[in-house]
Amino acid sequence: MAGRYGMSFAKKNIEEGDYDDAVAAATAAIEGGDQGPEPLFDRATAYELLERYEEAASDFEAAIARNTAVKELDPFVLDDAYFSALVAGAKQIAASDPRAAVAHLDRYARMCPGGAHLVDAEEWQRRVTGALPSLLDKTKPIDAS
Repeated sequence: MAGRYGMSFAKKNIEEGDYDDAVAAATAAIEGGDQGPEPLFDRATAYELLERYEEAASDFEAAIARNTAVKELDPFVLDDAYFSALVAGAKQIAASDPRAAVAHLDRYARMCPGGAHLVDAEEWQRRVTGALPSLLDKTKPIDAS
C-alpha cells in the first residue's frame, strides 16, 4: 500500500506527524496480507512516537523476525529502532518498578544476541536501577552513586 511512489501510507503519515493514522495504515497493510517486515516497522515506529512502548517493542520484534527471512530492511536500522524503543519503555517502567525495567531490557539480548547494543543494554539496566548515574541527569553530581 503506497502513499507516494515507494512510500507506504503509514510512512507518509509518520512524516506528517499523524501517528494514529500511521498505526491504522500499517495495521490495514498487515491485515491486507503484507507479510513483509516494513508495515510492522512502520507501526512500531508510530507506536514509539505515541509513547506506546510495549506495542512498539512487540512490533519491532516481529519485524526483526520477518526481516531475517525476507531482508527488506536494513538490519542496523531495525536494531537501533528496537533498542531505542526498549530504552524508552524501560525508563517509563522504571518510574514504578526498576526490576521490571531491567527485565524489559533483557528482551534485547534475547532478540538480538549479536546486536550492536548489548553493552548499552547492560548499562541501561544499571541506569534504570540507579546503579549507574546518567550523564544526562543534571540533578545529581556525576560522581554520585
